[in-house]
Order: sequence, then structure tokens, then C-alpha cells
Amino acid sequence: MRTSSTRTALKHFCLNPILLTREWKILPYICDVNNDTKSSDSPTIDLNDPSPELERLGSRPATPESDSRPTTSELEVSFPSTSSLDDTCIVITRIRAQHILSGFKRLPVGFYVLVQFGVNQQRTKNKSIPLNDMDIVWEDEILLSPKAFDTVRFTVYASFELEPTLGNGEALYTSERRSEELDGGTCLIKFSEVESGTSVPNPTLLITLRQWCSDHAVVPPSGITSNLVSEVPSAPVRETDLGQGALLRYYKQYRTEDIKEAVQYFEDAWRECPLTHPCRAAVLVNLAKAKFMSCQADPTGADPNESIQLYQEALNLRRPGHPDRPATVLQLAQTLLFRYEKQGCNEPVACEIEKLLTPSHDLPEDSHERRAADLILETLERCRAVNSRSLAELDQLVPRLERSAMVPPDGYFDRPQRLINLSTTLWRRYEGRGELSDLDRSLDINKQVLQLLQCRHPDRLSSLRILNVALWKLYEIRGDLSYLRELIGLKKEALQFIPDGHPERLYWISDSKSRHVETLESLGDKALEAQKYEEAIAQYNRTIIVLRSIPS
Repeated sequence: MRTSSTRTALKHFCLNPILLTREWKILPYICDVNNDTKSSDSPTIDLNDPSPELERLGSRPATPESDSRPTTSELEVSFPSTSSLDDTCIVITRIRAQHILSGFKRLPVGFYVLVQFGVNQQRTKNKSIPLNDMDIVWEDEILLSPKAFDTVRFTVYASFELEPTLGNGEALYTSERRSEELDGGTCLIKFSEVESGTSVPNPTLLITLRQWCSDHAVVPPSGITSNLVSEVPSAPVRETDLGQGALLRYYKQYRTEDIKEAVQYFEDAWRECPLTHPCRAAVLVNLAKAKFMSCQADPTGADPNESIQLYQEALNLRRPGHPDRPATVLQLAQTLLFRYEKQGCNEPVACEIEKLLTPSHDLPEDSHERRAADLILETLERCRAVNSRSLAELDQLVPRLERSAMVPPDGYFDRPQRLINLSTTLWRRYEGRGELSDLDRSLDINKQVLQLLQCRHPDRLSSLRILNVALWKLYEIRGDLSYLRELIGLKKEALQFIPDGHPERLYWISDSKSRHVETLESLGDKALEAQKYEEAIAQYNRTIIVLRSIPS
């Protein structure tokens, strides 16, 4: 017959809501506290401990204090020495990412980790972080089925909408681990360096794992169970993922066929997505972005007004207060800025950009959106100052652009544009004042930009043009033939990636040949001065051939 203290303990257990909701199995191993039958090999479970972790039996060493301490609770629950191990499983309880801000190519609004094992895949919450915060921590519980897989793949993604998300987004880093490496404790994953020329440490993931009872109820991210279930994607999701994949290929090699393919996939998603679908705005933004990038790559093949209209439709769906509205406003402003620069610096367009970005002043200063908005306004200010040719405006602008170019984090995707703004302003100030220091700095900064941008990146063209005129001016001043040789290589590079029909192509063809003529004439003159007559004749003959090939 049970004692009064045991009945009190059972009553306490049944009426305690914390104990009733615990995930532990209460097996028939409850011992009478007055009967000393508890095995010394069986660990005692503290029922007041809220931790769901199931320790390995025998893994907690016995201490004199633990062996001799008096019983403080009225009821103790013990597990048998072997049978509870059969139903344990591995659960990821925490993922910490560090130094992931140097991999992506676009403005991100959130990040998440996709965990794939066997035929299953589970993802963490989609989290936004401040600009200078190099750490992201997810405390979502992800259950790894025991012995159902050989490897686990971890992929860090940047997403371009917060809610609702459509597709996977941009894969930044991925790595695999064998299942035996994930048996509990922690696992550190170091990704290889993606961006060269930066001082940012390699990105890492620190995975925290626990062994839990197999019937433990895993809490899904944000309480959404569908986020942890592998589902067959709908047509808009499938086409969106294909479009994002084409965009990633474009970012790697900047081939026009990849951006055209991306536009096609996003158009298919746009056609298949109902007008009332919750992801309709995301579909519109993806298509607008792809069309805008196509216009950047080939201004003759797309109209920026198409992207502007799509962004405006998305803004009508993402009303003020929507978490994705700031990012949509920024992309619309970027497209308007492109039209402003390419179509004659129309002042009403500039006013529209400023009006759009007025709410951005209320964004946190360390947010990605605030940084992007400041850069758009800074570029707009640079355009106005360069077009006005006011030395006073240029003098005021240069120090601000210098500070802007140094803003961390190192390796962030907008750094080339900040350097382009500074080099363009220095070049214009040199034209107005004639100080060689401005010319030399503009030349050096443009070389930095070319090191940061891939060979077919559309933004290289503006740097190549400034570098072209700067090198020619330095040759005229200093008479150093090395500048002319550098010019010839520069023009060959430009003509390699400018497609036929591009408005810039004719400029580079004619300018390249005229600079080539200048180089050959200079080489001939120098050979003549040195009384190397045969070499001089050969250079002059080459000059005549090039002149005949230049269209009249």
C-alpha cells in the first residue's frame, strides 16, 4: 500500500500542467519513495527541469554529492537502463550563421537555412538582420529521422520577400555532412570563400544538436507546420525557382541567354499565378527585376517602362505597412534612376525618385533597405552635380562620396557603384579644374571597380569609358606609350562583351581604331627619331591600313 507522501506526489503530478505537458514517457517504473529500489545506474529525471533534452544513460558521471544528497522531491521518475535508447533521435535545436554578408548579388530582405536529408527537406524561419550584424541565429527545431539518410546538406539562402515567400531565393553557400558527424553536441561548417579581395572571414554555420525522445513534438518555425513538410510545388513556385536558377547563372557569367531564359520563366509564373494569389506581388517583382536586368545588359532589347509598370502594380498589392513594401519601393526607384541616367536626366523623374524614397528616412540606419535608399539618392545627387559642372557642388560632394565608399561591410555587393560615383565626380572635377591628382585618383578607383566586377558585368562599361578617357588624357600630358598600349587592351575587352546593335558599340569601334592610329603614328615617330627607318615605315603602313578601315 502506497504511503501518504506517494499519494501526495501522484496528486501533485496529475494536477501540475507543466508535468502533464512534458514529452517524457512516464513508464511503469515509479518506485515507492519509502522502498529503496531505485537502481544506481538509472539517472534521476528532475520533473521541475523544463529542458526537453534526453541525456544518454550513463553519460552523466556520478559524484559523491549526487550519491549522498537527500531526496528533495516527493516523486522521482527513473528510466530503465537500456530500453529508452531505442527510441531516441537527433534534433537540430539551434543554427548560428556568421559572416554571410559577402556572397549575394542583390538586395536581400531575409535569410534562412534549408536542411536536406534523404527525401526530406526542412527550413528555418526567414529572418531579416541589420546590415552590420554578422551573426544570424535560428532556434527552430528540425528533426532528423534516425538512420534514414547518409548525409545532410545545409544551404544558406537569401530571400527577396519576407511574407509570403515564393520559391527558394538565392543559394549563397552549401555544404554536406555525414550523418555520423551529427550525433549530438555541436558541428561547425566552414564554407569556402566566395568573394575575392575582401577581408571578411569565411562564412560558417554552427549547428547545435540534441538527442531527444522520438515522440517529442517538434515546434515548426513560426508555428507553421507546412514549412517543414516537403510538398510538390505549384506551377508559379516551380517556374519561379527555374527563373531564380537562370538569374544565378547570369550572375556567374553574365550571358544574355541566361537573362532571357529568366525572363521567360518569370513570365510563365506571371501567367499561371491567379490575380488573387497571395504571392502575386512576388511574381510581379521577379518579372520586373528580370526585365530590368535585361534592359541593363542590352538597352535595345527591353524597355525600362515595362519594369516600372510591374513594380507599380506590385506596390498596389503591398500597401503601406506590408513588410516587403520597402524593398519593392527601392527596386522601383533603381529602375527610375536607370531611366533618368539613360534618357537625358529628366528632372521630373528625379523628383519622383525623391518622393518615393522619402519614407526611407524612417528606416533604421543599419538596415539593408536604408543603405540601398541612401545609395540611390547619392547616385542621383552625383548625376545632378556632374551635369551641372558646378565646381562648388563637386567640391561638396567628393568628401561625402569618399566616406560612402568606405562604408562596411567589406565585400558588400553595392561597393562598385559607390566607387563609380566617386571616380565619375573626380573626373568631372578634373575637367573643370585641371588638377592631375583628381585624374590619377579617378584612374586608380576605376581600376579597383574593374577588379570587383566580373568581365561581363554590365556596370563595367561605365568604368571602362572613364578609364578610356583618363588614359588618353594621361598619354597626352605625359607622352608615355604604356598608356596607349593599355588603351588598346581596354577597347578589345569592351568590344568582346558589347553585343551588336548596342548603342555603345559604334563608339568603341571608331574610338578604338582612332586610338590605334594614334599609337601607330607615335611608334613610327619614335622609330624615325631613333633613325630606325624600316621600323618607322612599317608603323606608318599599319597606320594607313587602320585609317582605311574606319567608316567615314
